[in-house]
Amino acid sequence: MELVPADSVDLDALTALFNAGYSDYFVPLELDRAALEFTLAVCDVDLGASRVALEDGGPAAFAFLGVRGDEGWIGGMGTAPLHRRRGLGEAALRAVLEQARARGAASVRLEVIEQNAPARKLYRKLGFEHVRDLGVWTLGTAPPRVTAAQSASFDDAHAWIEANRVQQEPWQRADETVAHLREKGVRIEGMTYERDGETAGALLYQHGQGLPGVTQLAARDEQAATHLLTALAALGDGLRLLNLPAGEPAETALTLLRARRDILQHELRLTL
Repeated sequence: MELVPADSVDLDALTALFNAGYSDYFVPLELDRAALEFTLAVCDVDLGASRVALEDGGPAAFAFLGVRGDEGWIGGMGTAPLHRRRGLGEAALRAVLEQARARGAASVRLEVIEQNAPARKLYRKLGFEHVRDLGVWTLGTAPPRVTAAQSASFDDAHAWIEANRVQQEPWQRADETVAHLREKGVRIEGMTYERDGETAGALLYQHGQGLPGVTQLAARDEQAATHLLTALAALGDGLRLLNLPAGEPAETALTLLRARRDILQHELRLTL
């Protein structure tokens, strides 16, 4: 077994390894080269700091590392099915954690699906601690409700969210990710909800093919969140929200709207 920087591996081979690692996952995932390259870029994944484990000269396992300031993030890890149970994934992850330290990261976080007991065991072994739960939600049909939410500029909605969010955004929806998405031409639009002459909630969203997706959301309470989510769902007969922290007003609102939580993830953090 040999560990090499991920940027030394051809991107087509890296894409094939990524897809093999997630081919039989609890939520199977497959990306083409362009989609993987796009995802790595907007999430600040550093392929020079990421690692690939080679076995018999071929890519067998990987661990991706994103770095922003003094914080790192594991942007995916996996092992091709034929190479599992040989410690390759653990070796790649350990090497990535050393790279995070070398780049000045004070901590590294990641998400792991509730059902993935082997991965959770590995992360505990390495010292990761539970921070919070995150849910992936789908609202399949727009509720027949009147909403007082209204369109707003990106800047106005984002400024309110920045000033009023009560929890750190998940990496995939963080301000840095949003900025990179916009730099790449992704259209992100805003909504606000006014109550008693003041803004009580704001939402950023993307709406291309498929259901509209929540990019960021902050709300004073579940009523404000419900108005915003109802308005968004009406644009596409439903919506998707990735990695919503437990306890947010939007979680209660989605439950009241009879949305479905498709996935429960645990966010973990390792102090370096």
